[in-house]
Amino acid sequence: MASIKSLPIFYECSNYFIVNKPYGMFSQPGDLNAWFRHYPHRHRPPVVLDQLIQERGSSDKFASEWRTVHRLDACVTGGMLIARNKNAAIQFSKNLRKGGYKGFKLTRRYVALVNGKIAEKYLPDEGLISCLGMTSKYKRFDENCMVLELVTGGKRQIRRHMSEAVGTPILNDAKFGGLQIVEANPEQIALHSASIHTMIGLQTRKHLIPMIYNNNGVLWDSKYLHKDGTFIEEIRKVLLEEWNSI
Repeated sequence: MASIKSLPIFYECSNYFIVNKPYGMFSQPGDLNAWFRHYPHRHRPPVVLDQLIQERGSSDKFASEWRTVHRLDACVTGGMLIARNKNAAIQFSKNLRKGGYKGFKLTRRYVALVNGKIAEKYLPDEGLISCLGMTSKYKRFDENCMVLELVTGGKRQIRRHMSEAVGTPILNDAKFGGLQIVEANPEQIALHSASIHTMIGLQTRKHLIPMIYNNNGVLWDSKYLHKDGTFIEEIRKVLLEEWNSI
């Protein structure tokens, strides 16, 4: 379990925060039930919204309105959007349910390092993964690095898509057959929420979230990341560009 001293706030505006979630921190309290079944003698791990309120809530009289809009598995790092008011929470949630330009548009892209033999269906450099009742877009950066965008939302969607459909489990994701790279930190896998795009009215923002956790070249190969956790320019370009052709 990661030692959590603080929750990095990457960006904030009147409608939302974007935090850079560490591995070992839970997205919502409901995720703790299974954790306690496996680790009944451990202390309660931190939850993103609880941690944010603890650190920043005393200075904001509207902190009681803050809401978690989407989730990341505890072993996944990177950007999470937290709505700062009830209307923003409703509008972002509407977009996640209905897609398109309904509500406040929210686009989430991830970088994953993988291993395994790619299923022939997914050999093209870009396309759709549509199976298990869930849909993701993907662009292949190279044979071991994929950039993915969620179209639908589902439990462990990218982890399952990569393992069960594409045939390339995420590194260190032992639950889904990934090659274990970092034995000392089994709670961290090579999947990072690297880009969040929002559109509120006519205002569009694109956020690139650095991978700052255990960035020592072991789990995350240094050819993909700079020492400060920012992705190399070629990956940043994929994270920022329009994917309308997929």
